[in-house]
Amino acid sequence: MSLSMKEAGAVAALANLLYDFLPGSGNNATAFPLAAQKVGVADLWSGGSKLPAVTQLLTLTLERRRGQFCPLILEVVKQSMTWRGKGEPLTRAEIDQLNTLLPGVGFKIPDLLDPAFLATLPGSPAAAAPASPAPTSPAKPDPAALTTLARRLMDLSGLAPQERGFAFERFLQDLFEAYGLAPRASFRPRAGEQIDGSFELGNEFTCSRRNGRTN
Repeated sequence: MSLSMKEAGAVAALANLLYDFLPGSGNNATAFPLAAQKVGVADLWSGGSKLPAVTQLLTLTLERRRGQFCPLILEVVKQSMTWRGKGEPLTRAEIDQLNTLLPGVGFKIPDLLDPAFLATLPGSPAAAAPASPAPTSPAKPDPAALTTLARRLMDLSGLAPQERGFAFERFLQDLFEAYGLAPRASFRPRAGEQIDGSFELGNEFTCSRRNGRTN
């Protein structure tokens, strides 16, 4: 079965990462074609330029012999630990990155996630992506301020229409500010329409229109 676009992207990232794990040829003990042979997918190794060959090996294994994909990855890692040796050993960060990419093709490999194994690898763990900031929550307003605002809202009914409109704008500004919602002044997005006020909540802006609807 052909890979989805998401899986194809993950395969490309995996091939780029695994590129330095093993040579493409010229070694009788550790090489990509030997790893493929070891797990029974030797016929899927095309040879030639290494990156396209690794990409094709991963792609065809997933499409034709999906059950051999995890054994292939494990064999590549095992041989890499021998080939890279002590001079430029396989690092914890590389295995962490591998573990991050594998779910993109639907796999997690317990042996590569084993803390005991990870502890044997040199180097520091891969840096975690920064967490997204939590959405801003409205502040709790002062009860006395709410009482004053409620009185002001009731008083609006006694004003003339135009005066009432401008007073309502000021009321909205003070109401949003009481809740810590970063209010913005009124504006006219186009002729015949006015936004009485807006506020920010969770990095989004909500507006109050003259017709009473909100966007």
